[in-house]
Amino acid sequence: MLVLAELDPPPAVFAVALVAAAAYVDGHGIHLAANSVDNLHPTGAVGHKAHFWDERFGHYEWHAGWFALLGAICLAERSRSRPASIPRRETIAVVVLLGFSLFTNTVEGGTWPLELAATAVFVAWALSERRRPLLRVVATSFAIGAALIGVWAIWHGGVPQFSQLGWL
Repeated sequence: MLVLAELDPPPAVFAVALVAAAAYVDGHGIHLAANSVDNLHPTGAVGHKAHFWDERFGHYEWHAGWFALLGAICLAERSRSRPASIPRRETIAVVVLLGFSLFTNTVEGGTWPLELAATAVFVAWALSERRRPLLRVVATSFAIGAALIGVWAIWHGGVPQFSQLGWL
C-alpha cells in the first residue's frame, strides 16, 4: 500500500488494490486456519474439506489477491505524468527476488497454473505499453517465475511441491 500511496492512483485503482489486498489477506487466513485443521490429520469429510480450504481455495484466493495487487500497482503507474525512474541495482534485485518468490510460492502452493496465466497477461500488457518501467519489472518477474516452473517441471517430470519431495 505504501507503493500505491507514492504513485497516487485514481480512486478506481485504489479500490481494486483494496479488494486485491482483502483477497490476499482472506486467502492467507483461510489457508492458515485450514492448514491447522489439516495438520491434525482428520479423516472423512472433515479431512477432505480441510484439504480443499487449505490447498485449493485458500492458496488460489491468496495468490490471486497477490497478483491482482501487483496489477493494481502497475495500473497506478499509468497515472504518473512521467514514468518512474528505477535504479538498475534495485531493478535487478526486485526482478530476481520477486521472480523467485513467484516460483517458490506457486509451486509449493500448487497455484503454478495461475502464475503461468498471470505471466501471459503481464507480459502481453508490458509489450503493449513499453514506456512503463514498473510494469516491465513485474512482467519480467512473472516471466522468471514461469521459466523456473518450466525448469522444475522438466527436472521432475511434473510440478511437485517442495514438501512432497521432503524439502520442507
